[in-house]
Amino acid sequence: MAIVKDNLVLSIAGFDPCGGAGILADIQTMHQLKVQGMAVVTALTYQNEDDLWGIEWKGFEPIKSQIDALLADYNFDVVKIGIINGLDLLDKLLQYLEKRIPKAKIVWDPVLKSSSGFDFVKKVESDEFQNILKRVHLITPNRWEFEKISAALGSESWPTNVLKKGGHSDTDDTSDVLIMKDGKQIKIEGHRIEGKDKHGTGCVLSSAVAAGLNKGQSLEEACKAAKTYTEKYLQSGTKKLGRHFEIDA
Repeated sequence: MAIVKDNLVLSIAGFDPCGGAGILADIQTMHQLKVQGMAVVTALTYQNEDDLWGIEWKGFEPIKSQIDALLADYNFDVVKIGIINGLDLLDKLLQYLEKRIPKAKIVWDPVLKSSSGFDFVKKVESDEFQNILKRVHLITPNRWEFEKISAALGSESWPTNVLKKGGHSDTDDTSDVLIMKDGKQIKIEGHRIEGKDKHGTGCVLSSAVAAGLNKGQSLEEACKAAKTYTEKYLQSGTKKLGRHFEIDA
């Protein structure tokens, strides 16, 4: 029987050896925000903060086995999902999570392509996205991902909450927009931090949102707190690899 523990969040994402993105970035973010993170690996990547050389994907059974091992002793109110090998696998995973932990809030960071141009998800179709989005609590696309998914959905609405990230804006205004399922839009202020590009900021933001939800914050509160944390991450260190231990959270 699973043991329900406070401040416990599950990250289902890829392994980045340098720790700037993926599960290592998620866990560092969660721990800094006083939440204990656990992880399930969806892929082994061969990369550092500058380049991605390749990726070794995990299929449903290895992912499921990792989840089952954790659920034997723990329960999760919040799950963050990162890269995964295609929408078919993601849909299958979400159905399984819905069966095993039906009350969990799921935050999906839809990493469709790496910053170096590596395609994680090649096929984008409306029906698949509708099935996926209705099973998640929040999706956190950047501007390109938002446009790609919007084009796939066509005239259909997004059946979930959306945090549209503003970091790829062409202006100094990098504000995010939280679009609620009921249509309400909330601007979350942000400003360009010159010379402070960092590897894995999308992972940091989405895992920070998950941490906030786990601590009982509303979706709006969690997204605002995550934006603040991510901007602090952008100001840490002097290179593309951020330093969570420099952040006073």
